[in-house]
Amino acid sequence: MFSRFKDFVNRHKRKFVVTGVVIGGTWLALRYAQRKLKEYTENEAKEFIERNRRQQHFKSTERTCDRTILSLSPAIHEAIMNSVNTEELVAELQTATSGKYNIWERLKIKAFTRVSALVYANSMLVLLLRIQLNLIGGFLVRDANGDNALSIELQELYLSLCHHFRDIGVVDLCSLIERHVQPIMENISLKKPMSLRDTEELLWSIQNSVESNVYDNPIKAMAKYTLPPKEKIDVSGLQEHEIQQLHNIVSETVDLLESDEVASLLRSCISQSFAAVIDKLADQLAPFSQSDTTPGPSNEQVESAWAVVVMGCTEKNTFVHPNSVTMPLAKLIPIVNKLTETSPVKKDLWMYQLIRNDLVKVFGANVYEAFGQKE
Repeated sequence: MFSRFKDFVNRHKRKFVVTGVVIGGTWLALRYAQRKLKEYTENEAKEFIERNRRQQHFKSTERTCDRTILSLSPAIHEAIMNSVNTEELVAELQTATSGKYNIWERLKIKAFTRVSALVYANSMLVLLLRIQLNLIGGFLVRDANGDNALSIELQELYLSLCHHFRDIGVVDLCSLIERHVQPIMENISLKKPMSLRDTEELLWSIQNSVESNVYDNPIKAMAKYTLPPKEKIDVSGLQEHEIQQLHNIVSETVDLLESDEVASLLRSCISQSFAAVIDKLADQLAPFSQSDTTPGPSNEQVESAWAVVVMGCTEKNTFVHPNSVTMPLAKLIPIVNKLTETSPVKKDLWMYQLIRNDLVKVFGANVYEAFGQKE
């Protein structure tokens, strides 16, 4: 019996070997596949968790950015109102018994300087904070729990650098804009009839003049207005490696602020905001009648224009399409000046549309992604 079994094994030895190899190889392959599948599943789970964590962190960063912009914009607005003060001229105009024409000449420059400064400052603030918060958000998600993790003190110091824009940069910006507005407005008579198209061309002239400046152009020199020089940053509370980290982050921020992409995006935001000014003016001009606004004003009309517009009264209530309305510049000035006013109900003009700007959001996401990548 045993010999017969032995003979059977000898006759089919090759088959047994091949079968064993096949079965063993299949088993090993199956185990290998199972191990790889397990590794793949674990890696996919880790990547999913990491993506979800990054996504949630980015959304949180975006919400923080929006809140920070809205909380800081009133301070920027107030700085502009203080730097370009029209209220004193308005009060002087309403109480003066002579020399009103000279007051109007000064007022027309201040009113258009103020609205232009608000357009530039709001656009710059939105981009600055988008860059700062998404840049530091990227660093935080990249170096979480690592040796290079940013300390709370460093984060607070870096984010506080935007106060330079509020305290100093806005004043310099207003001064720059007024220097460009003055020669443009001096050539326009208070009696000149102004339509929406004329006003749009006037604002475009101001924008073109400001951005044609070689040295102080806020489009090209945004970092100059929004961030303090490195040597003026107080780093007394930081350790040596934190100071180096801060300098690196500030350098990255300056590079972004001076990049062609940011210059193009800032120019787009400014143009969008000036277009919003025209839209707001159209809303304000809608109630005025053609017969009331077309003729040039007399000296008495120029002097009383402020009271007419502020009180919201006209001689006739006939509706005319805003694009057809023309009015002397003297009557347009109070309307333009009133656009810069705020109330508890109405927040800073144009800020919400800048926050929701898709190009700005995409840029912020790109900054977050670029600085959130592992080295």
